[in-house]
Amino acid sequence: MNGASDREQFMPDAKNIMLKLVVDRKTRKLLGAQSVGPGHGDKRMDVAATAISAGMTVDRIANLDMGYAPPYSPAIDNLLTAANIARNKLDGVFQGITPMEVYRRMQEKRDFVLLDVGSPKEHEETRIPGAVLIPLGTLRGRMHELPADKEIITLCTLSIRGYEAALILQEAGFAKVRVMDGGVMMWPYEKIYGMK
Repeated sequence: MNGASDREQFMPDAKNIMLKLVVDRKTRKLLGAQSVGPGHGDKRMDVAATAISAGMTVDRIANLDMGYAPPYSPAIDNLLTAANIARNKLDGVFQGITPMEVYRRMQEKRDFVLLDVGSPKEHEETRIPGAVLIPLGTLRGRMHELPADKEIITLCTLSIRGYEAALILQEAGFAKVRVMDGGVMMWPYEKIYGMK
C-alpha cells in the first residue's frame, strides 16, 4: 500500500490517493489493485487492469515508462511506486504491517514503539495516539533513544519516510523494524488533531 499526490505536489489541485496492490507471492504477478482518496485514481486503475490482463509482474510494472506532465502526473507515478514497494516486500527488503494489525497490537497492550518520522508540523497537525516523534532528518543522531530489543513500527503521513527510516534502522542493527502501510493518512481509528 502506498500513498502520494496524483500529480506533482506543487500543483495547486494535487490531491492524495492511496493504492493497494494484491500480488501473487510465487509468480509476482499483479492480481488486483485498489485506489482510494480524493485524487485521480482512474488512470492508475486503467494501467493496473491492463497489467493484470497482460499477466505482468510487479517487476515489469515498476519499470514501466509512464507519461509525465506536472498538471496530470508525478515524475514517478503512484502505480510504479506501489509496484516497487511490493517488490521490496517480496524480496524481504522490509516488512510492512497494516494499520489494523498495529491497532490490534495497541489493544493487546503489546510492547513496541510506534515511531513517527514525519515533520514536527505534520505531527502537530495530525498524529496517531502513542506515536513517538523523531523526524527522519534527526533519526541517525537520535537512534540511541530507541530500544534495540523492541519492535519498532515506522510511519509518517504516507509512510514514504517511514520506509526510509526502516532502512536506516535496519542498517544500524535494529532487527525488529516494520513499516506501517499507508501511514497516518490510512489510519482508520482515532487521531489527534492539533496541539493537545
